[in-house]
Amino acid sequence: MAERLARRATLTPAETVREIGDVITASAAPRGSIYHHFPGGKTQLMTEAVRYAGDFIAERLARRATLTPAETVREIGDVWRRMLVNTDYQFGCPVIAGGLARRGEPEVADAAAEILRRWADLITARLVVDGVDSERADSLANLVVAAIEGAVALCQTQRSVEPLDRVITELAALCDAAVYRQ
Repeated sequence: MAERLARRATLTPAETVREIGDVITASAAPRGSIYHHFPGGKTQLMTEAVRYAGDFIAERLARRATLTPAETVREIGDVWRRMLVNTDYQFGCPVIAGGLARRGEPEVADAAAEILRRWADLITARLVVDGVDSERADSLANLVVAAIEGAVALCQTQRSVEPLDRVITELAALCDAAVYRQ
């Protein structure tokens, strides 16, 4: 039940989650069950939602050891493309939304920062395995995370997957160039 509620919170557009009641309404869960599973209230629910979303992407990054970094970037792009289209561009990245909540929810922002670093670390590790110098790999991983997150926001604003597609194409080319330059 707790995982279902956290997942539901990730599918609620971040700008509408002002109170825990918003998630209760969106999930159709009894109010008591939310407070039972999340005794820390809104902060705990938001933190768990951010972690759930973070784990979703991290698992995809970690289990793609047989793919090249460029193929992994394309696959993550496919995940975001489906999510954006299937939610009519209403679903953005809950990890970024959590990170932007620093002023009111510093614990949530801290969790988001950890997740973004974990994503970059997973990408860095994959690039290093394929022979990219660790400093270059870390820089490229940072660019991959930042560019994809920015592209998702542009897609929502423009109601088009074109920004994401363009960014993914460029990032995949950069990853290929870094790997095959060795």
